[in-house]
Amino acid sequence: MRVTIESFTRPDVERMRAAVARLADGPADGQEGAAADDVTFDLYIFGGCPGQRVEFRASVPSGGQAEVTHVDELRDVDERFSEAVRPEELAALARQLDVASLMELPSNADEGYVPDSLVGSVAITSANARITLWFPVEDEDPPEDDEVAMRIDRGQVPFVLRASMAPPSVRPAFAQLAQVVNRLTGRAQL
Repeated sequence: MRVTIESFTRPDVERMRAAVARLADGPADGQEGAAADDVTFDLYIFGGCPGQRVEFRASVPSGGQAEVTHVDELRDVDERFSEAVRPEELAALARQLDVASLMELPSNADEGYVPDSLVGSVAITSANARITLWFPVEDEDPPEDDEVAMRIDRGQVPFVLRASMAPPSVRPAFAQLAQVVNRLTGRAQL
């Protein structure tokens, strides 16, 4: 897994930790919870040969509507929609996220991917800080002896991240993000 950390100063780190902690606590009585721009989770999956390209994007902000885009050239899919994110889903996601452990992940800057392969990323953004995790994605379930860290059920082909390809510290957050995204896409009016 390749990790990119952008625009981090000590105050940026503290602001991100505070925003994630507020989100994990959920909305207080009479309050909407974290501001819409406090924390955003962006899942992006792309790849494929020309004429068979796939692009899936789900942007889940801590306030407002999630935006989902799915394009699959081979299956002639081109859809875009918005769907409300439940505060309890965001709180559960934030409780699984440990900013300190993300900061300690090795960058693996030399990790590359085969051209036209499926590649995914999860970016967590808060204020001036962004942590992006890059990983290979498969379009089929792994053998039974290999666990799945994240499975997005979108269309005829799933997007799967094997647990062996993700550090243990990020697996719970990825699994929770998959639950949120799968609920959003399953309820969308297409």
